[in-house]
Amino acid sequence: MIVFFVFLFFGLFFFVRKDNKTFIILITLTFVTFFLQFLVGRTFEFKSYKTVLNSCFICLNIFLIIKPWSCSNILKVVNDRNDFFLFFKKILYKFLFLNFCLNSIILVLVLIYLPDIAAFKAESAYLNLYDQIPYFANVFRYAYTTQNSGYLAIPIFYYHLSRQENKMAIYAFLLSSSSLLSGFAFYSRAQIFTYSLIFVIYFFLIKNTLSSSIQVKVLNFIKYATFSVVVLFLTITYLRFSSMDYYGERIPQNSIIKDPIIYSLFDYASQSYSNGLYQLEVYTSQKNLHGEQFLRDVYQILNFFGVVSWDVKESQELIDNAYDFDGGAFNGYTTPLVFNFGYFFTIVISSLYFICTTIMLKNKSAVSLKSLFFLILLLFIPTVSIFYTGYAIILFPLILLVFCNFTFSLKKNITKLL
Repeated sequence: MIVFFVFLFFGLFFFVRKDNKTFIILITLTFVTFFLQFLVGRTFEFKSYKTVLNSCFICLNIFLIIKPWSCSNILKVVNDRNDFFLFFKKILYKFLFLNFCLNSIILVLVLIYLPDIAAFKAESAYLNLYDQIPYFANVFRYAYTTQNSGYLAIPIFYYHLSRQENKMAIYAFLLSSSSLLSGFAFYSRAQIFTYSLIFVIYFFLIKNTLSSSIQVKVLNFIKYATFSVVVLFLTITYLRFSSMDYYGERIPQNSIIKDPIIYSLFDYASQSYSNGLYQLEVYTSQKNLHGEQFLRDVYQILNFFGVVSWDVKESQELIDNAYDFDGGAFNGYTTPLVFNFGYFFTIVISSLYFICTTIMLKNKSAVSLKSLFFLILLLFIPTVSIFYTGYAIILFPLILLVFCNFTFSLKKNITKLL
């Protein structure tokens, strides 16, 4: 598989511009995580032509979601629909203020009742709080479903910075951090890592819209904040895996890294490529989930309101059976799409992503503020592709954005008629 990723690397590198840090970070992230697997003893045999084809298929899909960012060159943000911006911001801020409060409460409760991170993650001990604390189950599910809404405030933060509106920018940042806070509340290293990385990559996407002095201040903030987040990230890692004595037994003999804590970090970052390829090797049409893995949050919401009958345990059992009870591992970008929609629709989805992102970025030095909301959601996909497919993650924020746009248009048309 290494041969195909080397070709992919040079294929993507051909489009690199030195000033396009967004594209460079995405490429670097992809290949660093791929090559880390050789430090932890991950290997995969090429048994047949099917392996070769699956390797090519994985590379093609990754190429399609990273390549469009090579043409990004945003120099100016145009707020051509200020009335919609104010309408959307008002609704979004109410959501995020509520999320910030709820995530703070959940974090405190979890620290009090479930300080053992290993029990929270591996044993799902948080389910015990459903019975101990009234309404905790509903609050927890709501917070979990809406946890990614905070990313929509990041473009607002940078927009206010570009206009020297510092107080508004700080407030937008605090509300956006509700998504980071949820990472700590749920002991989710992936959420902490994703928020931090998205914040940084998005800065390089739109940094030319900011003054030089603001760029320097943001870069300094990123440096100090990154140090703090890394310390907290490593703390969570240590507390979780230091209490798992058996974890050291999982380290392969051919692994260069032998320390369980360090191994867990490298294994965490590198498992998606080998796991994804293995799962594609054993995939059959009988394992097709028909979108179950991507639409769980939607089914959960509809079930809560009695629209559909759906059981979370049955859903999880279906997913576990499809992945041979290894669905909790990172399988990369391509494999979950294949398991949910098949090979044909996987390439269709990746191609649509490629087309949409290219249209929004190519030859566009000036973009609308509304486009920036969609761009941060699109940026999710290549950023988290080293772990999993990000479409399910952006589903709720996308629904919220589309709903607000529809509501605003409807309200405006009704006002005209009256």
